[in-house]
Amino acid sequence: MKKTYIHYGHKSFDKEKFIEIRNDNWVKPIGGFWASDINAEFGWKDWCKQENFRECNIDNSFTFELKENAKILVIDNAQKLSELPKADMPYRTSWINLDFKKIKEEYDAIEVLISSDHKLYWDLYGWDCDSILIMNPECMKVIENE
Repeated sequence: MKKTYIHYGHKSFDKEKFIEIRNDNWVKPIGGFWASDINAEFGWKDWCKQENFRECNIDNSFTFELKENAKILVIDNAQKLSELPKADMPYRTSWINLDFKKIKEEYDAIEVLISSDHKLYWDLYGWDCDSILIMNPECMKVIENE
């Protein structure tokens, strides 16, 4: 079954504004595009409500699916992190810093399911909810608003 993802904060996707993924000295990369599965157990909208961060307004959002040929890395348990390439960091940290540039060579997106293994919350501190990071915008199929 195809998943539908939602991005809050924009009414449409502007590919011209997409920033290529690059590593940062933190657990999240610079660039890419973030969303959550609309049926996520604990997605972006849930996190925003819990943390009183911002209102996720459906009128300022859009949905999309992934194309059939999209290559998605699904991380649903902390053990999977040991198998992935790591970025060199200028300092020691207890967080796992993935090498997103290397991962992008093989995958179009990374979907992290924090709700499946809460240890992921601490290992990938900053990925606060079930979410998907699109690294290649060509893998997206935007669903037109009705």
